[in-house]
Amino acid sequence: MPAPYNDLLNEAIDDLTATLTAVTGLRVVNDPTKLVPNCVFMQAPSFTTIAGNGNIVRMDFPIKVVGSGPAGLPVLREILQISATVLGSAIIVMSGRPGTLEIGGQEYPCYDLAVGVQAQTA
Repeated sequence: MPAPYNDLLNEAIDDLTATLTAVTGLRVVNDPTKLVPNCVFMQAPSFTTIAGNGNIVRMDFPIKVVGSGPAGLPVLREILQISATVLGSAIIVMSGRPGTLEIGGQEYPCYDLAVGVQAQTA
């Protein structure tokens, strides 16, 4: 059995996943093999060390709010509503832009959000 992932980077992923789930009410997916449209997909983060020995890091998460149907105004409004909910929460969204995501050979509309998180050891 693998060791528990309780380092500051993995705890940041878990915390952001829990917060996004609570804020949007949608399924938050971290594993691309489990993607189903109408979800929030968190991709692998990049990070920058802020303080010595990596005790404080800034993590940047690319997040996709994936719509449930073909691109059109109703799906766009749904995606924008979810994005606005995330913007209005405690999550720091630095930017957002429209995009697409291919799942099983089909393209789905999405909104790409750039989210910033600070993680630190106790």
